[in-house]
Amino acid sequence: MDIIRFLKLLEKSKFQKGVEYLVNKTKFWIVGGAIRDFCMGKREIKDLDIIVPYDPKEVIFKISKIVKGHPVLLDEKRKEWRIVIDKEYTLDIGEISKNIENDLSERDFTVNAIAVEFPEKKIIDKFNGFYDLKRKILRPVKNENLISDPLRILRAFRFMSTLDFKIDKETEKFIFENADKITSSAKERIMREIYLLFSEGQKIYPTVLKMKELNVLFVIIPELKNLQGCFQIYENKVLDILEHTLNSVYHLENFYKNWKRTFFKGYEEEIKMIFEPENKLLLFLGILFHDIAKPLTREILNERTKFHGHDRIGSNIAYNWAKRMRFSEKFARRLKNIVFWHMYPHLLGKEEATRRAFHRYLRKTGDLWFLLFVHAYADFRATPPGKDPSYLKNLLKKIYDFKIESEKERPKPLINGYDLIDLGFEPGPIFKKILTEIEELRAEGTLKTKEEALEYVKKNYSEFIIKK
Repeated sequence: MDIIRFLKLLEKSKFQKGVEYLVNKTKFWIVGGAIRDFCMGKREIKDLDIIVPYDPKEVIFKISKIVKGHPVLLDEKRKEWRIVIDKEYTLDIGEISKNIENDLSERDFTVNAIAVEFPEKKIIDKFNGFYDLKRKILRPVKNENLISDPLRILRAFRFMSTLDFKIDKETEKFIFENADKITSSAKERIMREIYLLFSEGQKIYPTVLKMKELNVLFVIIPELKNLQGCFQIYENKVLDILEHTLNSVYHLENFYKNWKRTFFKGYEEEIKMIFEPENKLLLFLGILFHDIAKPLTREILNERTKFHGHDRIGSNIAYNWAKRMRFSEKFARRLKNIVFWHMYPHLLGKEEATRRAFHRYLRKTGDLWFLLFVHAYADFRATPPGKDPSYLKNLLKKIYDFKIESEKERPKPLINGYDLIDLGFEPGPIFKKILTEIEELRAEGTLKTKEEALEYVKKNYSEFIIKK
């Protein structure tokens, strides 16, 4: 490790003034992730972990003021604090247990058990962390450390996904035997690891495969287990639905790397959405859940498999899982909707869609309209015999052009609720149905004026008019 370069990087970080304050106070140690990431070539320190030989409460508020951050107590018993700076930089400060060697021995993996001692600027590597860093191998300091905090098992896969680490073979065996212990961790902590694994992941597909192999995938999402052994009959192949789901993950990740080589090139502004962390998480979880209800709805008719209602039932399964894992209500509903509507682009692309159909699609899918096309692309590529989903190309262009045209016009509705009241309607749920239908008919050009809209309503909804 080039300690000089590390110190220079530290000088440029958001934490430098806080580090200077500690240097003038007493001995302390920088440990873990910042050192690991520096050795792997990262050029910015966004997370810093510091150990001090006293209760951090003595300095936490002073340092928070110096670095212009907000202090948060993480663990009162273990005396661990976090300072959040500009919402994306974190400085964690905790009290040393007995001595630095003992503290490092209790950490998760050897690559995170490296320390730099200040003010001496001395490197401490008692567990050959640099050796494992060079080989990009994840090996626990002690197997017991994965049991004392089982969330560390899941964290291993997050490091696989985000940093391209491989798990040591002996450790793989240990994880397989103890995967079920992950569930003893707080749901909020599990959710955070899932969020990072998918939203920041660069090697998501091989990570998910390894999670399946070591049973961790089924511990985190037990509903996926039912897909294994449930077969779907395609044109020229019989495929396990879990295999199709994992293939979909592969094609989605491949899309992220190669979208410029697809017909999505030219939609750069929309593509930016899929790289937003929450949307990336949403797409990958949506792919994992999109066929989750097929085992519950499977029928064989004329040597073909049918799964009527799997999108609707699956959306509820996805929503319940997200709530169980302590995701926000907003995210849980978005996951529910992407599963519920995942067939929409497929079905719309197989017919001669009208402007009214485009209007309905955009209204129903909302902010998911473009994400659903990406989802459909990956899903179709994973469907035997691996067809090119080119039929989506023309549909995407038509909907995109319609959306741009509609946003430019932004006309006022032809009629509103007051107009319906004037006709003799009583306010109620029927209003939404009528007003939505009128705007769809206007979108396709069938209705153009207020008078035409009112005549249409009187003709088609006369039974709802209250006689005066």
